[in-house]
Amino acid sequence: MKEKWNFVLYLIWFSYLILSAVLMFGHGFLLTRKTLNDVTECLSLNDINCEGRDRGNSTLKDFCTEDEKIRRIIAMPGAPLLCAPTKSRVIFLLVDALRYDFTEYDQSIDKPLAYQNRLPIMHQTIERWPDRTRLFRFMADPPTTTLQRVKALVTGSLPTFIDVSSNFAAMELQEDNIIDQVTKGGGQVVLLGDDTWSRLIPTRWLRSHALYSFHTWDLDTVDTEVDSKIYDELQKKDWDLLIAHYLGVDHAGHRYGPNHPEMTRKLNETNERLKKVINMIPDDVLLFVVGDHGMTENGDHGGESKAERTAALFAYSPSGFGGEGPDIALGREIQQTDLAPTMSGALGKPPPAPSLGNLLLPVLPKMTVSHTLLHLVNNLKQISQYMVRYGEESQQIALEKLAGLINETRDQIDKAAAVKTEDDLRIYVTNVRLLVDNIRNVFREVWVEFDSLSMLRALLLLLLSIFFNWLITEGLPMERLTLVFASSFVPTGLIAIALCIAMCYTAFYFKILEDLEHAIILSTGLVSGGMACVLIIMHWDGITQRWYEGRSVFYERFSRSALVASAAVLTSNSYIIEEGAGLSFLALSVMALMAWNVGTLKSLALWVASGAVLAVSRSYRGCREEQGDCWTTGSGTATGQASRAALVMALGSTAAVVAIARRAIGWRGHGVVLAGLFACAHWALGWGSLGSPSRSRLLGRGAWLVLGLMFVLLWKKEIHGAFLPLTVCCLLFYVANALVLGAAYAPTAALALLSGFLALNLVSILKSEGASKFSLSTRCSSSVACLWALLASYHFYGTGHHATLGHVRWAPAFHAGDPNYLAIGPPITAALVSLELFGMPLMFGAAVPLLALWGRNGASNVGPRTQLAAVFSLCLKFSLCFAIRVFACALSATIHCRHLMIWGVFTPKLLFESGACAAALLGTVIGATLTVWHVPTQQRNS
Repeated sequence: MKEKWNFVLYLIWFSYLILSAVLMFGHGFLLTRKTLNDVTECLSLNDINCEGRDRGNSTLKDFCTEDEKIRRIIAMPGAPLLCAPTKSRVIFLLVDALRYDFTEYDQSIDKPLAYQNRLPIMHQTIERWPDRTRLFRFMADPPTTTLQRVKALVTGSLPTFIDVSSNFAAMELQEDNIIDQVTKGGGQVVLLGDDTWSRLIPTRWLRSHALYSFHTWDLDTVDTEVDSKIYDELQKKDWDLLIAHYLGVDHAGHRYGPNHPEMTRKLNETNERLKKVINMIPDDVLLFVVGDHGMTENGDHGGESKAERTAALFAYSPSGFGGEGPDIALGREIQQTDLAPTMSGALGKPPPAPSLGNLLLPVLPKMTVSHTLLHLVNNLKQISQYMVRYGEESQQIALEKLAGLINETRDQIDKAAAVKTEDDLRIYVTNVRLLVDNIRNVFREVWVEFDSLSMLRALLLLLLSIFFNWLITEGLPMERLTLVFASSFVPTGLIAIALCIAMCYTAFYFKILEDLEHAIILSTGLVSGGMACVLIIMHWDGITQRWYEGRSVFYERFSRSALVASAAVLTSNSYIIEEGAGLSFLALSVMALMAWNVGTLKSLALWVASGAVLAVSRSYRGCREEQGDCWTTGSGTATGQASRAALVMALGSTAAVVAIARRAIGWRGHGVVLAGLFACAHWALGWGSLGSPSRSRLLGRGAWLVLGLMFVLLWKKEIHGAFLPLTVCCLLFYVANALVLGAAYAPTAALALLSGFLALNLVSILKSEGASKFSLSTRCSSSVACLWALLASYHFYGTGHHATLGHVRWAPAFHAGDPNYLAIGPPITAALVSLELFGMPLMFGAAVPLLALWGRNGASNVGPRTQLAAVFSLCLKFSLCFAIRVFACALSATIHCRHLMIWGVFTPKLLFESGACAAALLGTVIGATLTVWHVPTQQRNS
């Protein structure tokens, strides 16, 4: 029966259309900025004669002073950048996630929190040597992930939102940066700590002691290794820049949150470390102690909240600082982009080519007016060159505006020659700072160039796919579905797509096309839409007849409205923030109307039980910064650590599920029980300070081995149909979800499973006129698919998640060991983290066929073709529900592309909804494939 595989192929075809359109939209909406390969060059003062020209161009003997040479260079606006004649060595001590309030000291606090007053050395140094010490609020740009922060710190440029995707797979930095400026001039750099630096900037180090940085629950290994090397390095004089990246504070935040005794311990260690470094530091060295980002009250980071963006910059110099004085420097807010040109100036190098930062004179040694002007002019010339080159390579900024900024910058360069006194210099510094701030703000506003054409094409393809497939599912009579899929419709469509792809590749090969990916997505989408349109036209009589005869009950209309409402409110940032509560309310409302329509005590009991399950799951909800104070169940769930009560609940819920389910699934139940036992032992053995992490990881691998083996055994032919394999598949996904959620959140997986079970039973007793034909039609109605989609979407929030990048839990990737030591480590890491995030839509998607097959009047009691038609109809309706939500998110992002909350609320929601849609589509394909595999072939009557 060839049509049964055509059902699956069509679902794959539909999934391809939706995901490819989403990918096209993402390429148009989440563009990276244009990166340039320019490198800033400077001439040595010794290579300049008294006329301000290269020595090679003059035979005159030089008798002028350094200041006179600098003045002559400054008076020549077209002159090249000049290397600073004086330089210092620099210690760059990066304390990951050093939030500014960690550095504050308030003697009036009687009972300080775990992170308060833990760095008294900074306060003592400021009071004792105010001319040697500076402390700033160091404001990071989102996204506040470590890789993007390191890039911004060394280049002086602004990160882009989409770069967050590469946070855990750092590629070599191609732009000009501080490290390259030092090494190409013959300087030497030493690296200690986080290996993000060695992956981002390889082969530049005189000595490198870099350690793997992604063991977020390991608070001490990297810090201890850095401590074992840094004090010896301080006594050596063969380096110009020493980078030491400590991770303990960040990892303590990820594991426990900032208000925990472990955070106190790590900050105390940092205080003792700073005290020792300050006592040992040579006179010719500047010390910069920097936090790359802050953290939320849960210890997370990645987004744009104030707590995540506000880091600290502490600077110390034994010989003292110049600039504006300590009184206005203390606690002043500065931008992280300012550090790159400042450190370059301290090292005697020009600013990196992509830098858009101001020069921080308060953290540079005291200089003469001419030397200060040299640094300022170098900074302005570099920014002017960058604007010229960026205007040549990209049209993101209007040429008139860019030309105006370039002219303003050149005017300030011209005015430098007139600065003679300290008073003139102060005025000039203020004007330069305002100009650079303005330039940076202009670039920040337009850095992401939205490709409107790609976005509109993607929205059109999404709309066409949703509309035509809605007509097919809602209009095409079920008896005609088998005829359509028994025909050549699906094979013809797949052949047409293959021809489109071949033609696009040919055109690209002969350079007729420039953008191959967009051409393939657009052409295949339009061809697919055309074929669906032809199919609808051919069956228009059946569609209109079904609509004419059909009369939807109230709960059917309400469920569709509920789904549309859940998608429509995604245009509001307030509803996105409280989406979990809204989805719970809508799902319960749909179930209430279904129970009312049935009108029995059993249906009422199922609805009440469902409400109780969703109410309990709400206690696990995650908290966004915008929500203020909210709660979690048990101690430690905010950080993923299981309390004793949470461990007992995890063990009890898992044992209860596998024990109850074992009796109903035959011989496969032994495998599910074994996987559940491995999971329980994995949690129990790894819990607490007396646990055995190595044995716990071994048991975790055993659980995954059993799950994989059982998934393979699912494909053993089942003579009784697809019902039993689908049930086992859902149980396997439950155990897998519980494993990656961990002991703290494992009960939420059981709650989701119970919620689905109650909904299945409510759906199974839906009847219309008592006939099995109408009962089956009711079981496969849109209301059922909408309810299932609402539950699948809600349980993303019901398992402690919410749609912010900083809340992603990375620990599940390492619960069974570190996969990065394997050849296929990155795919394993991505799969485990994706399962932890989107395991609920995946499980509910795989269970969609059960909605049609469950119960005494289910499709499992009718012929194979009717079963397949029912399952296909329901799978496509469920997939359409998620496609509608993704379309609403994409439309919302388009409407709000210049909204204040676009990067904080709307864009993360688009990314998470796209991931949930992909997981739901994958689960639906798995469930449909299992059904097709186990449904017997239709037998002809003799």
